[in-house]
Amino acid sequence: MSDYEFTLPWPPSVNAWKTPFRGRMILTKKGREYRIAAFNAIDALGLAMSNITEPLSVELTLNPPTLRRYDCDNFAKSLLDALTHANFWQDDSQIQRLTIIKGEKTQGGNVLVKVNLCANQ
Repeated sequence: MSDYEFTLPWPPSVNAWKTPFRGRMILTKKGREYRIAAFNAIDALGLAMSNITEPLSVELTLNPPTLRRYDCDNFAKSLLDALTHANFWQDDSQIQRLTIIKGEKTQGGNVLVKVNLCANQ
C-alpha cells in the first residue's frame, strides 16, 4: 500500500515542457497549463501544500491517450516538477527511487502516482 496514491492528467513531454528564451529556459504554454491542471487535481484531493520533507519512493504508471510510441522518461520531468510547484513535496531531489511503468491506453490519458515515504534514509 502506498502512503499516497492519486491520478494526475497526462503530462506534456519534456520536449514540450520548456523552451529556450533569451538565453534561459521558460515554461511553454502547455507547461503552464499542465502545472495548473496538476495543481488543481492535487488541491482537490487536499494534498497541495503538503510540503513533504522525507526521502521518497515514487512509482508512475503512464496511461497514454493514444497508442503511438513514446519514451516513458520524457513524461516524468514535467509531472515531478508540477508536484514540486504544487508544494506536494519540497523538491523532487527527495526522490530516492523512481519507477516508471507503461500502462494501458486511456481516453484522455492520465498518470497513476504512488508515493511512499522512505524509512531510515
